[in-house]
Amino acid sequence: MPVPELHSPTWADLRAFVRRLLARRWMRFCIVGGAASLVYYFCGLFFVSLLGLPVLAGNALAFVAGFVVSYLGQALWTFQARGSHRAMLPRFAATQALGLALNSGVIWLLLRAGVVYEVAMWVAIAAVPVAVYFICKLWVFRS
Repeated sequence: MPVPELHSPTWADLRAFVRRLLARRWMRFCIVGGAASLVYYFCGLFFVSLLGLPVLAGNALAFVAGFVVSYLGQALWTFQARGSHRAMLPRFAATQALGLALNSGVIWLLLRAGVVYEVAMWVAIAAVPVAVYFICKLWVFRS
């Protein structure tokens, strides 16, 4: 059996790999979610640490900024939704609230089962976005 010839990857190989990754909706979902999380984090630091806003006010503003990035990214890029924002935005907000409730529920159940918080967080981080993705796909941004 012949051994396949190995070659060094080229920039064209890398571009093709990135194009294949970005063609996958779940990958775009993760990228947008990560970007929204970073916006939330850095806006929170900006509002609280640099502008000196009270923590809860700064956190709320940061959450709104992250929510806007998440909604626009998921609607326009991830799901390329063609529906009305008047219909999709409330469904997205409800889905985000459900995601928070699921996250809290997973954390609570795991803590009650004796799992340490740090591990429970990773389980929630892995599980909840999967549920949110499918809700977005099947309900929020459905064609």
